[in-house]
Amino acid sequence: MFDHMPRPELWTRIFALLGALRTLLREAVPELFGNIAGDARAQLVAVTSLVRRYIHVLAADLALPPLPVGAPAKTSNETPTKLQSRREAPFRLTELISPSKGASASDGSDTPFIQWAMMLEAARRLNAVLADPNKHALRLARLLRKRKGETLKEAPVPGHILRRLPPWTDALLCRL
Repeated sequence: MFDHMPRPELWTRIFALLGALRTLLREAVPELFGNIAGDARAQLVAVTSLVRRYIHVLAADLALPPLPVGAPAKTSNETPTKLQSRREAPFRLTELISPSKGASASDGSDTPFIQWAMMLEAARRLNAVLADPNKHALRLARLLRKRKGETLKEAPVPGHILRRLPPWTDALLCRL
């Protein structure tokens, strides 16, 4: 599964940081997680930003086929087919979307067990994205074809979080 990932010079470093985070979360005692929650949250923010930028690098390398020209328009008397419900993607590929109505990630106000469970699930989703980055890069490339403008923040990780991480993480973020 992980033998032939695109851009291995980026992927291996991101996966190493994600692996360290997952190990930290698996070995933590959920009830006492409050003691290390700040460090784990800092690692999660950095890894999420790195994965998102990695997917953007891969999407920039993709060449999509041109959109079909002159596709027949629907007529008003056609009966609509069954409407498909819109499902939310497991990983948001852009950062500059309007902020969500409620906090979806743990900000430290939950119990240590809840924080631990939410971070463990977020790390699992990031691992799934890194397991098949081409699928997400293709999804992003299609999204970017429709949407113009910036999709990433200039400063992906606040400085107070970067101070908790190794210096090579900051260097990798700047590179991406």
